[in-house]
Amino acid sequence: MKSRLLFALFIAQSLFCFGQSNFSFGFMGGLGYSGWGKTLPDESPKASYTPTKAKALGIFASYKLPYRLRATTEATFLQSGSLYRNEASVSSPFVGATSSPAEVTYKVSRIYAPVRISYDILKTRVTPFVSWGFGPSFVQRASRSHRDDLSPNEQSEDLNLEVSYNNQLRLAFPMSSSIGIRVFERLTLEASLILGKKFYYRFQADETVCYEGCAKPELSYNNRMILFAAAYNILP
Repeated sequence: MKSRLLFALFIAQSLFCFGQSNFSFGFMGGLGYSGWGKTLPDESPKASYTPTKAKALGIFASYKLPYRLRATTEATFLQSGSLYRNEASVSSPFVGATSSPAEVTYKVSRIYAPVRISYDILKTRVTPFVSWGFGPSFVQRASRSHRDDLSPNEQSEDLNLEVSYNNQLRLAFPMSSSIGIRVFERLTLEASLILGKKFYYRFQADETVCYEGCAKPELSYNNRMILFAAAYNILP
């Protein structure tokens, strides 16, 4: 209940900012690379994801290196010295992955600049900052089981709706005959640069881990994604 109330207050404040403050609006898109964890068989005592050496390099390998395209629209509001970002994004299904989710996300973020300094590089201003925010994430995911005792015609396919809060707690509600709740955690590391008044670049790394309710024959949803994106402010 508290999370819902805070989310409603953020939305209300953002709508108020829309009518009262300066704002910018831009489009951005980027490619993200993801590596999926593999779930071991049921009889194994350790049914979990094993990271690879490539993790240290920020490249997360899998059997096939899937990729996805994420398009984001965002509006940024400045009010009383605080910067708020409303972000809506649509990401395409993974290509080359066993499970292909398409995701729609809305997030409200407050942008912090712990060190309030700027650098002038080639007559353009570079301002580093970090952001924190939360919002719902809706995922349409077709998940197939991988049981050896089923024939190809008997492979099950469920449609799930996943909702995340605070970018750290994700709940998945199966929209099929089965009933259950899956608990996920998603951690996001984001670094952004604003160049002048027009260009905006972002590096983002996400990790999603399934903690509860994941069937062992299915993918464990251990997902690591790297996103490089650039935005152009279309307003003066």
